Amino acid sequence: MARNGARRVIGIDIREDMLRIGRERAAAAGVQDRCIFASSPSEPADIVVSVDAFEHFADPAGILKAMSDLLKPEGEVLASFGPTWYHPLGGHLFSVFPWAHLIFSESALIRWRSTFKTDGATRFHEVAGGLNQMTIKRFDELVENSPLKFVTLELVPIRKLKRIHNRLTREFTTAIVRCCLVKRSRS
Repeated sequence: MARNGARRVIGIDIREDMLRIGRERAAAAGVQDRCIFASSPSEPADIVVSVDAFEHFADPAGILKAMSDLLKPEGEVLASFGPTWYHPLGGHLFSVFPWAHLIFSESALIRWRSTFKTDGATRFHEVAGGLNQMTIKRFDELVENSPLKFVTLELVPIRKLKRIHNRLTREFTTAIVRCCLVKRSRS
């Protein structure tokens, strides 16, 4: 973003290792003077960008409120994420084959995972990075009950399933959710 003209870029993450990587990449690109990397925001933003995160947030409703609080009055949130829970690979690591995460129980998949991961996770949301089982319907409801509203909502279909992608099949045939959100109080 800084290389493309942004005067100031603030990278926010709860993981210090990701913040360190951001700092290193900014320095390598020669834009470290315009970039800050921190675990909490320090100033209001014109634009909040969230990529591939909403299916991982432990408290997505809280994140939407935090994004709204962070925005300047005329600001926008640009978010994209996927795969959502009902996507063939929506279980991420747990999707060892399409829809495996919907066929097997959470406890069975966690038990399988424990054969190669020893972090003690007993639920999807406890694994590294978390997995909150985000669906399109749930995301839509979260936004509806948040201080933000949709300007745009694009449900990008899985390429091979594009012909059957529609309102009835979208939970199973959407590859990526993209949206632009603004403060609800904004006209």
